[in-house]
Amino acid sequence: MIRALADIVSTAIINCKYQHTPKKSITFVRAGEKAQQRQSPPGGLLNTAQDWKLQVDLGRQLKFPEYILSTSLRPDMVITSDASKQVVLVELTVPWEDRMEEAHERKRAKYTEIVVECRNKGWKARCEPVEVGCRGFAGQSLPRTLKLLGVKGQLCRRAIKTIIEAAEKASRWLWIQRGDPWSSGQLGHKSGADQPRLGRPSEGV
Repeated sequence: MIRALADIVSTAIINCKYQHTPKKSITFVRAGEKAQQRQSPPGGLLNTAQDWKLQVDLGRQLKFPEYILSTSLRPDMVITSDASKQVVLVELTVPWEDRMEEAHERKRAKYTEIVVECRNKGWKARCEPVEVGCRGFAGQSLPRTLKLLGVKGQLCRRAIKTIIEAAEKASRWLWIQRGDPWSSGQLGHKSGADQPRLGRPSEGV
């Protein structure tokens, strides 16, 4: 499921890089008439810079960029723009539907210190926890984060559908594997690229 979200963000970054900046022009307005307002370019963080880089935890733990901050915490996804000094941390969680808010607050609290330290170093930092229920129900954090980055409209709806389908596939895999004893590796915080994220029952992940 992390791969599905990463593919969507990667495509959005590429699209933003190939967007052409509109040429400036002089608008002539007749006496007594009002100038028509031009439509603003699509919003979103990814439209504020052209050098965004995406780092994702796929199969091995992602190391936070040391030139920004040295930390032992390892988020699922880090999006950086050196030119504009922006960094976005994305942490994906698959909780039970009735524990989404709890999972969201726990993940946000976990990375609060990193965000504060990055800001103290002059970076515009933010953490966006994303929750998708283990039965394929998307939390409000998913569309909110996509829109924040600039994935909107039909693209946003398609992205949500893709991620939900990935969550359902991961849940089916868990159900099939339910008879196998869980190893210590499976109970860890991170799991493989094509496997669902597994957590201890007390964590609700």
